[in-house]
Amino acid sequence: MIARLSVVVARHGYPVAVVAIALSTAVFLPGRDSFAKGQWALLYLLIILLVASVAGTGPGLLTAVLAFFAWNFFFLPPYHTLRVHDSQDWLALVVFLVVGLLVGLQAGRLREREARALAREQETAALNRLSAAVVSQTSISHMAESCLSEVAEVLGAGSATLFVLDDDDLQSYCKTPDGDCPDPALAERARRTVRDDEAAEARGAVVKVSPAAGDGGLYVPVHSPSGVAGVLTVQARADGRPYSVGDARLVTSLGNLVGAFLERERLQTVATKAAAEHEADELKASLLSSVSHELKTPLAALTATVSNLLESDVDWDEQSVRDELRAIVADVARLNNSISALLELSRLEAHAWEPRRELYELSDIVADAIDPLPAHLRKRVRLDLPDDSPVVDVDFVQLTRAIHNLLENALLYADESPVTIGARGWNQGVRLWVEDQGPGVPRDEQEAVFEKFYRGQRSGGHAPSGTGLGLAIAREIVRSHGGTIRIENVSPHGARFVITLPSDGGDESSEREDTA
Repeated sequence: MIARLSVVVARHGYPVAVVAIALSTAVFLPGRDSFAKGQWALLYLLIILLVASVAGTGPGLLTAVLAFFAWNFFFLPPYHTLRVHDSQDWLALVVFLVVGLLVGLQAGRLREREARALAREQETAALNRLSAAVVSQTSISHMAESCLSEVAEVLGAGSATLFVLDDDDLQSYCKTPDGDCPDPALAERARRTVRDDEAAEARGAVVKVSPAAGDGGLYVPVHSPSGVAGVLTVQARADGRPYSVGDARLVTSLGNLVGAFLERERLQTVATKAAAEHEADELKASLLSSVSHELKTPLAALTATVSNLLESDVDWDEQSVRDELRAIVADVARLNNSISALLELSRLEAHAWEPRRELYELSDIVADAIDPLPAHLRKRVRLDLPDDSPVVDVDFVQLTRAIHNLLENALLYADESPVTIGARGWNQGVRLWVEDQGPGVPRDEQEAVFEKFYRGQRSGGHAPSGTGLGLAIAREIVRSHGGTIRIENVSPHGARFVITLPSDGGDESSEREDTA
């Protein structure tokens, strides 16, 4: 209440000075005959001090002049005239006027210094809050919402708007009580501010921030190290009070903070883009390194075989021709498998190969996954399936492909040892595993083996042939079915790739415990 009254008195200092002298004179008059005439001068000096301390220098000086005339007119004989009966009173009047002016001047200056210090303190506190509101945000929209709310509240503005320069156009973020920008001409004034600021920079001049003519708002260019990034506008106060130099300085400081935020966002975008491009380059290099060998090797073999068959100086018997043709078929199949793996993975990642689910017995899917293996590899596969095979709701082709990839991987890394494929009902789903007796998978590689083009080391330290896409394809297929895939190391050595899938809710086998 007292603080609000002080603000009102400070805003209407000169009327307060007149009212203060009028009221004090009305209070003093009844006691005019009870006190000496010089004592009234002391009381008027007290009034001058109070007014100057609250309203400032100008009202204090006005109070001193009015008190000079009031003391002369009402309290020095002859009364109700400005004539002085006693010549000694002239000295008292002159001294009173000088002392009153000095008291008003000094008290007013102290009041103004206090007001400036308080304004600086409030400005610093507001700037700290605005700084926290700006730097703690992660997007331009959230930053704009926070800082515009703060600046509108601190300055008592009708609205505040941030215009961000985007491809030579201004994108607005506005804060008003009703959430809509109140003046459609704001954008045009903001564009004019940008043009004026760019022209001033070209001349080497500095644009002075001041309220716009006929508007009363503040238009502050937002600068960043890259140039003009936008415009911060604060519209006129609802009560009509003009903005001070301190208010303009506060908005300018906020504009600098916003400019730093926008530059940070720009650099972060550039860094993210550069990281994405670098990752894409690495992926391309990995693709070329992994795939070119798998594609070029069968092509080279095909070229050599066909060239041998075309040699005119060699006599080929029927058996030899058949052997060469079988080699050609094997190389073509290998080439086809590599290309198919790349296409399947790209389709899975692009969600272009969605699963078509139906109910199938898991034993049928496992049998279909084993069938394409060469005869010498099929002999190494051991089955551990229950008599009553679990029923799963899956895409037959996709899950067959995933299990086939797991089998090929296990057979490749297990040297000549057998590979076991088993399944059980598990909780409310089906658990399927492929277990080998190879060297196992180190714990720090158990996630990496599912990445594209990653190939672990076989026993002896040699990298196996293959594109490194089989396990990546298996993981994507299992994910698309709502399942999980993980690796468990088994004792004394070996690895177990475990797939868990949801089963048909009505199948009793899904409730059986895993006995593996």
